[in-house]
Order: sequence, then structure tokens, then C-alpha cells
Amino acid sequence: MIRVIYKDGTEDLVTQKFLDILLHMGEVQMFQRNNDWAVVGVDPVRHLRRAGFNGQDRRMHQQTPLPNFAHSF
Repeated sequence: MIRVIYKDGTEDLVTQKFLDILLHMGEVQMFQRNNDWAVVGVDPVRHLRRAGFNGQDRRMHQQTPLPNFAHSF
């Protein structure tokens, strides 16, 4: 469980998945990471960095051409 402080100052313990949701919604002011606190908007947050990926797409399903089944029925 991860300790969070909401924007209204209340504290809570949440799961990692729920923290991701709260970060996306902009509800968290800070959360505890290891032995220190991460301040949203000041410290780097993994969830917010994923959105800007500009690298090569290496997923196999993106590279494999699919057969055309439309005419086989």
C-alpha cells in the first residue's frame, strides 16, 4: 500500500493501480516513494512520463501483415 496526501490535505493508503488512477485524475498532492515523498508537479512521476513515447514501435503484432480473409467465405 502507498501512502498518499490528497489535494484537500487528507491522507490515505492506496494500491499502486488506484494511485495511477488518482494521478490521472489530478487528485493527489504527494505520495510516499521508498522513504521520501514525491510531490506531484515537482518530482518526476513515471505515470506522467509514459504519455510522450516517440520511439520505434517494436510490438510484433504491428509488424506482421494479416492475411485478407474477406474473400475466403
